[in-house]
Amino acid sequence: MSALPVSLLSSSNPSSAQPSLLKPCSTLQSTRLMHSSPASFTFRVLGTPVPQGSVKAFGSRVVANNEHALGSWRSDVAAVAYREKPADWDINAAVSLRCEFVFPRPLSHYGTGKNATKLKPSAPRYHVKTPDCDKLVRSCGDAIADACGMVLLRSDAQIVSIYAAKRYSTDDFLGAIITVTPLS
Repeated sequence: MSALPVSLLSSSNPSSAQPSLLKPCSTLQSTRLMHSSPASFTFRVLGTPVPQGSVKAFGSRVVANNEHALGSWRSDVAAVAYREKPADWDINAAVSLRCEFVFPRPLSHYGTGKNATKLKPSAPRYHVKTPDCDKLVRSCGDAIADACGMVLLRSDAQIVSIYAAKRYSTDDFLGAIITVTPLS
């Protein structure tokens, strides 16, 4: 599987990055990106990525603490995956999953006044805050598998290889860039 262009992974000049004026959304838009192999396909899901994994027990009932946002995010991922999947997709294939999660930079990473569009030298390069990368992948894996009507897979157990990254936005895109590659 080939890597995404470096321009999608990091900004070569962080001081030129513009603060995002976009609000998190769950708009179901997608863009076909370059393919890493003829059978692979890549799609974008707009919105703020939502992790899966933290639950609370209330008596005999177990509830996710972000149940509403998680349900909406998983529905968005499933809808875009379904719309973008190739016509001859094999729902039984083992797959490799690549997920890149893109988050907005907080305004505190930028200067003030005439420097409001420039990153502070102290602004972190990497997104090291919550949510955890593994919980973000879990929400996407479940969305494309059995939890949402077997969109791409019969079970998320068919995911045999995972590459995941999270980063700050270097343009106006917020959401997830997902590549699915069948291995059979």
